[in-house]
Amino acid sequence: MIEERVVAVDDDWIIFDPGLIVEPTPASFDPAAWGRAVVGSAEGRSSAWFIEHEEQAWVLRHYWRGGLPGKLFKDKYFYPGRERARPFREWRVLVQAHADGVNVPRPVAARLHRHSLLNYSGDILMQRIVGAHSLADKLADGSMTPALWDAMAMAIARCHQAGYWHADLNARNLLCRDGQWWLIDFDRARKRTAGTWGYENIRRLKRSLDKLSAAGELRYSRQQWRDFVEAWHVGLCGPG
Repeated sequence: MIEERVVAVDDDWIIFDPGLIVEPTPASFDPAAWGRAVVGSAEGRSSAWFIEHEEQAWVLRHYWRGGLPGKLFKDKYFYPGRERARPFREWRVLVQAHADGVNVPRPVAARLHRHSLLNYSGDILMQRIVGAHSLADKLADGSMTPALWDAMAMAIARCHQAGYWHADLNARNLLCRDGQWWLIDFDRARKRTAGTWGYENIRRLKRSLDKLSAAGELRYSRQQWRDFVEAWHVGLCGPG
């Protein structure tokens, strides 16, 4: 069970699970402060650092804006109130999804830092799925088997059955380890009532695969995609 505590430290609000991290401070969200505990990193719109601490493996991610707003404001967001700020929203969605049996990383801590009355920046610390490889990686190295396609379809269907809409379901936000799949990066994700929004997620995943395929980064077939969609639909709605 995930516990929750919220503390205020100077200009920061921090929400955390005391079962995983004791008394986090603003320095807990600074990669430089971790020193040799940082064992790697991943670049992208949301930079991430891999941390190993007291036999635990974590991912620290900073929130960066994308598109035109990102060029103007980089990592600053309009402050909508603590509970509606992105770090707190993602934390709570992950906690709820974890409790609902969806394969998501367990959240460790999240922080929002107030720069002024109007804006903030944020970070989130999560457990890392050690040894996992993304869908993009597995398609690139040819290790995606029919069984893995089916297992991935079931994992996504379980997420949708539980009511979770993923804002950016793409080939790098699906991780596989030992035949089991996790969905990561729940920034802007939310729980929704029943509807056709699950198909939007699947179409978003298809666009991601097509973009990477056109760039020569991976290969997959139309038949693989058709079989995946059918398996996802069966997982979501049942056979027939």
